[in-house]
Order: sequence, then C-alpha cells, then structure tokens
Amino acid sequence: MLRIRSEQMVCFDASVRSAYVSSVVRFLREQLSRECAGLGEPELRARVERGITAASTHGITARWDVARYIACQLCLGERFDTDPAHPWPQAVLARSYLTPSRKMDWIERHYLRPYRRRAPTVPVP
Repeated sequence: MLRIRSEQMVCFDASVRSAYVSSVVRFLREQLSRECAGLGEPELRARVERGITAASTHGITARWDVARYIACQLCLGERFDTDPAHPWPQAVLARSYLTPSRKMDWIERHYLRPYRRRAPTVPVP
C-alpha cells in the first residue's frame, strides 16, 4: 500500500496551488491586459495569492469563481468587497441565499464584462 506522508502532501498542495496561480495569471493577462500592463510577474502572482485568501472569506473557493473574484479585484481595487465606492458587489456578496458561483455570476455580469477582451476561458492548472 502506498503511503503519503504529511510533508509530501504539503509539497503536493503547494505544487497544485502554484499551478493554479500560474493559470490565473495567464487568464488575467489574456482577458485584462490593460489592467495588468503595469504589473510585473511577482506582483501579479502576489495579488492572485491575496485574492485567493480574500475570496475564501466570502466562501468563494471554486477555481473559476476565485479567478473571477480576483479579476474584480484587478478592475475595481483589491478591497472592492469593503470599499464604500462599490456597495452593490458588497450587497451581492452578503446575500446568504445565493451560492458563491451565483454571486460571482451577478458581479461578473454587472462589473467585469466591459473589461473583458474575449470569451472567458476557465483557468485550469
């Protein structure tokens, strides 16, 4: 029987996360090239890492939903979920009767579509 030690699982998780971060960075550069233009690779990767954490505070954990949340951060500001300038997305995020995917559908429909360059592609590692 194959046994995987906890240290190996941590490395595996880090590898999967790194691949996901890379896919989100590619997605953002393709879809939001103007918003990414002034960001170097390390800074954009750091923003994606922070975005993953921020999205999870709203229960948003599915890969595609997290990528859309991070796109919102890039377009509206990293703290769009608490910024008084953006009360509507905050209200949507607070609706407990909506699933995380539905919340991101609503926010994307109203806020991200004008920024997009072409049809969305799901970031996968």
